[in-house]
Amino acid sequence: MQFMQHDCVNCIGINKEGQRMDPTLLGVASIILLLALILLGVPVAYALGGLGIIGMGLIVGFQGSFGHMASAAYGLSSQYAWAVCPLFVIIGSLAGQAGVTNEAFNAARKWLGKLPGGLAMATCVASGAFAACSGSTVANAAIFTPLALPEMLRSGYDKRLSVGCIAASGTFAAMIPPSLTMIVYCVITNEPIGQVLVGGIVPGVLTVVIYLTSIYLRVVRNPELAPALEERCSLGEKVASLKGIWPIMSIFLVIIGGIYTGLFSPSSAGAAGAAATLIIVGFRKKLSLAVLKNVSLEIGLIVSTLFLIIIGGSLFGRFWVLSGFVNTVSNWVTDLAISPMLIIIMFMLLFILLGCFLDPPSMMVITLPIVHPIVIELGFSGIWFGILMIKATEIAVITPPIGFNAYIVHSAAAGKVHLEDVFAGLTPFVLLELLTLAILIMFPQITLWLPQTMTF
Repeated sequence: MQFMQHDCVNCIGINKEGQRMDPTLLGVASIILLLALILLGVPVAYALGGLGIIGMGLIVGFQGSFGHMASAAYGLSSQYAWAVCPLFVIIGSLAGQAGVTNEAFNAARKWLGKLPGGLAMATCVASGAFAACSGSTVANAAIFTPLALPEMLRSGYDKRLSVGCIAASGTFAAMIPPSLTMIVYCVITNEPIGQVLVGGIVPGVLTVVIYLTSIYLRVVRNPELAPALEERCSLGEKVASLKGIWPIMSIFLVIIGGIYTGLFSPSSAGAAGAAATLIIVGFRKKLSLAVLKNVSLEIGLIVSTLFLIIIGGSLFGRFWVLSGFVNTVSNWVTDLAISPMLIIIMFMLLFILLGCFLDPPSMMVITLPIVHPIVIELGFSGIWFGILMIKATEIAVITPPIGFNAYIVHSAAAGKVHLEDVFAGLTPFVLLELLTLAILIMFPQITLWLPQTMTF
């Protein structure tokens, strides 16, 4: 075994003169192997962790590599900041059980239904509202497909506009707090969780407004995309429908209001939000052992999957550090004779490209140990950069070939649309996301204004 390990080190980690191989070569080789394993169907967490263990074993020996595996697993999973993740999952899952999505959609439909593209606009507004108590883009897309798609198709809406709107608006849950993606970013980078969560509010609302404006203009230009609805609602009915959104507003105010005012830490705010959601579900008499069982299973599945990805990515990142690849890339980027803002744009393009093959947590755990220190060294705000990265992940989950939200909507549509219709319908919304990203890059205060008003 010692001979085999020594021989492999000579083959891969060290050349014949006993010198370590070029870090760039090791890094590029590991990236190629990672993509190959993913394309072969190996789960991302296992591909990351396996390559990390083997890579470190070839550099420091497999005994040291296994030591890193133990320390990575314990060091990451024992961080207190992770406590907020299952709490955010509880909030989203229980809120769905309470029926708040139906009520939010009905309220938005009554107010916007008569406008050009009103049902699509109502879907965006309702999805944005539900994002205020759900941290999962996949959950948003899965919930609103059976809710909104039949209504739009029954009303004669273009199926590509319908599914594109649902899949794209599902990404609001990544930007509008509470957001699991933001928690992952903050834990990896040590950025303040509360300020990053608050920083996502204005960009999230801005994205919703841009979506609504685009849908309105598209339908005005081509009314065949979305025929006008015949039903009419009185002002009294519209006002009465607003009572259905009080649970969402209550949960959002408990979480974000508590964080913004300094009343709660992010973890405590998550616990308070989960308690408020539990009370709302109980008040509506929808709390049962079956509901609690389903919520518990969802928590276990999401959190355990997230931890596997984070631990595997950490091992892969440690391999990059030990090989010298991280320092090589960092020095190369900081020495570039180009504008720092152009470097930020390059990073955004990198995230969008990687997002075509990796899920957001995997992409973050691989890139942030390299990218975040460079961003800070260039003098940029880590909070601002975090929101930009969240926006890049939003784009990633609606672009092929992975496009998680596209596949979720296609599956939940139960044969009503083809997958190519979903991706075709998403194309205009991808362009809108790129426009929003450009605005956030050009005007950092859109992101930083609200966090800077926090007094603690």
